[in-house]
Amino acid sequence: MTNTFRIYCGLDTKGQLTIDQARETALGLASDWFPHGHTIIEATGRWQQNCAPVDEPTIIIEVITENAKQEAKVFQLAGGYKALAFQESVLVTKTAIEAVLV
Repeated sequence: MTNTFRIYCGLDTKGQLTIDQARETALGLASDWFPHGHTIIEATGRWQQNCAPVDEPTIIIEVITENAKQEAKVFQLAGGYKALAFQESVLVTKTAIEAVLV
């Protein structure tokens, strides 16, 4: 079965890294773990804090795979980003898809 994985990498590191350094960390890990293909989506994460919306620049790394070995790499990438970018958590989603290369 083919799956799409999305790894949500927030770029706010509570002052440990600049946003540009966090972005480069995410992009570097994506290139290291998935050199044969991945997609980068620039996004804004949002939530409420003290009754006010908080916006956080976010990089979403998308990987499409049908290989269990590649699936393990998704979680290794997420764990690596969590540690290197001082994150409390990194969200990984998995969606079953039907895909055809044309």
